Amino acid sequence: MAFLGCTSKGEPRSEIAPPEEKPKGLRIEWDRSTLQRIAPQSDRQLAYAGYPRVKQLRDGAIVAVYEADGDVELIRSTADMQTWSEPMVLFPAHDYTDEKGNTVRVNISNPEFIELQNGDWLAACNYRPVREEVAPFAIAITRSTNRGETWSESQVIFEAEPRFRDGCWEPAFLQLPDGTLQVYFANEAPFTESDEQEIAVLTSVDNGKTWDTDSRTVSFRAGRRDGMPVPLLVGDEILVAIEDNKVGQFKPYIVRTSIPDNWNQPVLGDSPKREYALKDLLPDDVYAGAPYLARLTTGEVLLSYQTTRRRGPDWEKSTMEVAIGDKDGRQFEHISQPFSVSLDREAKWNAITVLNNNTVVATSASNLDGGNIGVWMIVGQIKRD
Repeated sequence: MAFLGCTSKGEPRSEIAPPEEKPKGLRIEWDRSTLQRIAPQSDRQLAYAGYPRVKQLRDGAIVAVYEADGDVELIRSTADMQTWSEPMVLFPAHDYTDEKGNTVRVNISNPEFIELQNGDWLAACNYRPVREEVAPFAIAITRSTNRGETWSESQVIFEAEPRFRDGCWEPAFLQLPDGTLQVYFANEAPFTESDEQEIAVLTSVDNGKTWDTDSRTVSFRAGRRDGMPVPLLVGDEILVAIEDNKVGQFKPYIVRTSIPDNWNQPVLGDSPKREYALKDLLPDDVYAGAPYLARLTTGEVLLSYQTTRRRGPDWEKSTMEVAIGDKDGRQFEHISQPFSVSLDREAKWNAITVLNNNTVVATSASNLDGGNIGVWMIVGQIKRD
């Protein structure tokens, strides 16, 4: 029997399946018994906890960072993820006073975390003032040199404008094999006369102690809004998942460059280095944004996103989906939904991570239990059919 497929570059091809044998693939089997709310814990009350990111350290320990009522907190666990530590505030909300004496509250959003090659821990966040024209929107980091026991004062590494429409958003780390450290983020600062947005990158060659004076453009589609970057190393390439509203609602795309080229030229709207991520096209009116990437120990790349597919038009009621791609980070399919979320609730601002044993952990900001939005996680196992 003949099957029509696509090559890694997207051209149609024809394959012949062996007699009486079905095409094989991967899937994720989500274990509902592992579903748990990890923030807020026990009887603690928070109006909102979300934007969770879970990472496994080289010694097997687990760290999670998330937003918590204007702060960013960190908790940790052993590899079984059954119990979690008391939360530690990494970035507290704070007051900012400008040179004219105007004071504004600055909330903290969009946390990310990385364990560097030298063993240091870094966390990043997004400063978001609650009132405009006083404090700049900014990207900041903090460092621990003693495995999270103590943390440095926050270091602002990028400032945008002091207004929401010209801000900066969603930092994400990547360390290259030679030790070069990068922070990717969505940037509206260059476009004060339009609603456009680019993906930008800052680079450090000393493990984040000092940074580029100016950011470089990673990707930009004229008249549109590339957003929410998440980088991943795949072989000798840097892949960055973004949301792209080329037509209609946002969809997941991947932009890429070789490590030697390292974004010498930005990936524009018509570049062959910008690829629609999913194997099957979604309708223009279906939203699928806030992507995230992870890689299995066997090499296949996972992509998560939040979507209104089969849920209605309100993107606020999105849920999380995870798709499995090939080892080059293309042709994402075999889509699953980690969390069972009714149509009047949500599971958003998600992330995925792959543990050392090839277990997949999905995290989400959700009110799936009918309460306030909190941080939920679930574990999945890779199955080969």
